[in-house]
Amino acid sequence: DRDKTGQINLQEFSSLFGYINQWKALFESIDRDRSGYIEHSELTQAFNQMGYRFTPTFIQNVLAKYDARTRRLTLDNFIVVCVNIKRLTDSFRTRDREMRGQAVLQYEDFIGLALGAHK
Repeated sequence: DRDKTGQINLQEFSSLFGYINQWKALFESIDRDRSGYIEHSELTQAFNQMGYRFTPTFIQNVLAKYDARTRRLTLDNFIVVCVNIKRLTDSFRTRDREMRGQAVLQYEDFIGLALGAHK
């Protein structure tokens, strides 16, 4: 919903559908044993292929958020994680104009980003 109308148009749906298909294909290529889950090393590999370099601690925290007991992600949860990371990364990039991996945020801006209340 790029224009924040509360609805997505055909172009926005098409874009989202394309991302979901890419994430699904990535999940399936990473889940070599076809268990329906990806674990720490596989999630690290998936993020690396998407261009993200997260710490092992961050990846462990993501896994614990979605399955504290086994620390694995299903396809559905993987897509939820990818949607959130893409949304937050896109918003962060608008604030990191020099592409240094750093941005200064006011508290309300941070909360708005976390809640998806604004770009």
